Amino acid sequence: MDGGLGAGIMDYTNNQIAGVLALSLVVGGCGGGSSSSGDDEDGVIDVPLPLAPVVVAGSIGIEANTRVDGDTADRLILTRSPLTEPQPLPVSFILAGYVSLDEDSRGTSDPFDDFPKDPEDSFRVPLVPGELVSLRTFLDDADGPAVTLELQRLDGAAVSSQTTDPVNNLFSASVSLPATENPGDYLVAVFPGPLDPRPARYVLEKTAGAQSAALNLDWPEHAFVPGRAIVTMSDSAGQQMAASSQLAGQAIRALGHQHWLMAMPASRMSTPSASGQDTLDWIDNLRQQPGVTSAVPDYIMSAQGPLDQPLYPKQWHYDLINLPAAWQLAAGGGSDVKVAVMDTGLFRDASGWHPDLAPNVVSPIPDGADFVSAEFDNDGTGGRDNDPRDPGNAAGDNVFHGTHVAGTVAASATTLLGGTGVAFGSELLPVRVLGEGGTGSSTDLIDAIRWVGGSIPVKADIINLSLGGLPEITALQDAITEAVSNGVIVVAAAGNQASSLSAYPAAAQGVFAVSAVDGGGNISSYSNFGPWIDLAAPGGDIRRDANLDGLADLVISASASLGVEGFEPDYAGLQGTSMAAPHVAGVFALMKSIKPDLNTVRLATWLADGRLTTPVPGGRSDALGFGVIDAAKAVLTAIDSPSVTILTASPAVVSLSSETRKSQDIELQVLGDQSQTVTVDPLIASPDWLDVSLSAAPPFSLTVNLNDQLPPGGPVRTTLQVKYTSDIPRELEIPVVAELVTDENVRDAGRHFVLLVNTEPNAQGQLESAAQVSMVAVNGTYQFSFRLDDGRISSFSDAPPGDYYLVAGTDLDNDGIICQAGEACAEYPVTGMREVITIDENTDLTGISMSTSYSRPTISAATPDVLPRPGFTGYKLKTPQPASEIAPKTIGAER
Repeated sequence: MDGGLGAGIMDYTNNQIAGVLALSLVVGGCGGGSSSSGDDEDGVIDVPLPLAPVVVAGSIGIEANTRVDGDTADRLILTRSPLTEPQPLPVSFILAGYVSLDEDSRGTSDPFDDFPKDPEDSFRVPLVPGELVSLRTFLDDADGPAVTLELQRLDGAAVSSQTTDPVNNLFSASVSLPATENPGDYLVAVFPGPLDPRPARYVLEKTAGAQSAALNLDWPEHAFVPGRAIVTMSDSAGQQMAASSQLAGQAIRALGHQHWLMAMPASRMSTPSASGQDTLDWIDNLRQQPGVTSAVPDYIMSAQGPLDQPLYPKQWHYDLINLPAAWQLAAGGGSDVKVAVMDTGLFRDASGWHPDLAPNVVSPIPDGADFVSAEFDNDGTGGRDNDPRDPGNAAGDNVFHGTHVAGTVAASATTLLGGTGVAFGSELLPVRVLGEGGTGSSTDLIDAIRWVGGSIPVKADIINLSLGGLPEITALQDAITEAVSNGVIVVAAAGNQASSLSAYPAAAQGVFAVSAVDGGGNISSYSNFGPWIDLAAPGGDIRRDANLDGLADLVISASASLGVEGFEPDYAGLQGTSMAAPHVAGVFALMKSIKPDLNTVRLATWLADGRLTTPVPGGRSDALGFGVIDAAKAVLTAIDSPSVTILTASPAVVSLSSETRKSQDIELQVLGDQSQTVTVDPLIASPDWLDVSLSAAPPFSLTVNLNDQLPPGGPVRTTLQVKYTSDIPRELEIPVVAELVTDENVRDAGRHFVLLVNTEPNAQGQLESAAQVSMVAVNGTYQFSFRLDDGRISSFSDAPPGDYYLVAGTDLDNDGIICQAGEACAEYPVTGMREVITIDENTDLTGISMSTSYSRPTISAATPDVLPRPGFTGYKLKTPQPASEIAPKTIGAER
């Protein structure tokens, strides 16, 4: 799995975003976060050890009205595509952002801290006359770029503007709507000066109907007298203060009411003159002494200034491969085609198979469908049997990998419960070849392939292998060759090692090797590549939001989770080439339902001719093979009729909300015979809360708008049915989901890195991460967890035993430092009053609750325990390592 190394670089272990958990799966090299032992030199595969225990876990809430700029540096370093449309904001908000006139390297030894270009940010903000929008900038250099805040009408005409002046220590700007302007939406633009290329962080703030809230956005740096503290004692202890221990400090004088001025012992001074940090460390120690009720620095006074299927709308991966258009042509969803999923088995409880899969699981299942040998088995039977259910792991995490893969292939579209499979009408044959922790042997796989495809009649038409990492094995190749010769189509995951080395079984002859892409169709950061890749499909990428839907690019499908009475059906987002392969297997099932004699040779020919995929420059590439699978194009090829013409919708799924997007234009595109006349019925039924209009003439387009009749209480859904005639009367269905959004659901402070940082600074004086994960907000919350580093694997999220601070925050300018002023920050247990936690085999801090915000605690009567932080510059992220040094050598399911 992946997360943030430094600033947005994959760490292979970020299993916390949207409930994604790391899984080590055998019979193919798992792309990170594995707990398996490696191969011995003699070829014997070790039984994997249980995963180390989770020692720290919890959630991070987000301050009300918090938003984040949609193209901060940590996002742009991945996409290189600044937003081109104004970002809508609510009536009240506090937003952190990033701008830079140019792109450059900071010139450090870390290659991942370059800053990208983002010359302007634009926001659409509702305003009434007199309301104020305030800006505060935070610069890497004290005399960094001037930043302009400009208020504009929707046509771009400027209303008012103000520019910061760092040279003269002016880091704030504000604009207000004049009384001569009408209430409504306006544009607020933020851009750096025209001559300075350096980056700047900023915070933008607006409070409805009020002036600026004057939030404290800096860490407190109040000056104090070194080596002195004001200490408050309990009544009994105060009487003995004059004779207090010299180790704790020397009482200089009583200040009345049990308050004492104390001096730090000379033994605690690191230099002849006590430094500020020495003093603060001593005060922290004083607070732990018996009888001490309060200890604060002796501050120096100064003048202060104010500073349909419910989950279908989330299955972005189907729109990416043009699947809704394919379903028009293959209305049966792959009926009469049988797909064997060779994996960890399927989830089953007392009620039966997972409800998404139950309608399509073959019945009865042929005897012998569980091929897991005794040394890998964990279902209580001691070896191979007739029951391919996934029992979950005996120890560690459970993601029900086989259930997730099977859901992408063949989840039913009729249950109205969860997601939809690519070939929702196909038959599903579960074949269990992976046991405890997702491990199994190559011989189990070989036997399973021969069982499915080595006899006539064969037991399935298509085999999906979301597993890999094996070397080239002659017996495995022979089993595949036999199955292919008997008409079976074999699809396999390419692997997750970000390597070009051939990985088997994907690289075997006769197998369609599938690499993974993110929501933008770009190769995923973990995906294998090379001349042996045939094509690509959505596998997701947890560190990216390439389709800009506000969520990490994870593939949503069926799963299970631990409930009150044991495991129960659920859904999860995962990433990996394991998620890519079943997309291709499902599309091939749609094609075979139309062309029953479809075989590997025919598919390979069509693939090379560019008839199954979105083409890549030059015809093929080592990253994507012959391109990303295009379901509609592939199904049209299987129909092989030049007169077929259909309409497709772009976007294929419409998501609207009262706070962000209230309107959407939908382009209706002609696919197939372009010369065919297409007529569209102008009557399109819609619910009361949705207004729909159709363009009068080709090229056709729809516009949908939310109105004031949208009901509260959660998402509402409908399906627009566009009736049209091309070669025959047809119908295009466009799912629409809309919601009256509450602030709590959409709070977003940006991608968060959660760190366990060393309590002692490094050679550069920085508090540096010893373990870290990263995640995006889901429904206004971040979830995280750390495992104990037991020495078996190298993983960014594994915590070595020791003492740490638990902190979290954003790296908006991609400099490898979190919690700088202008960035979000959270500390355990309370921001500004961090405490040391000890990690060892007995640690169990799994119910932690923290809060993150752009504001910083102030030192006041309300927060007497907050200490100043002179010179504090944030927490340093863990230094990136090459993948070869992180990912262990295993064989397992490809994710």
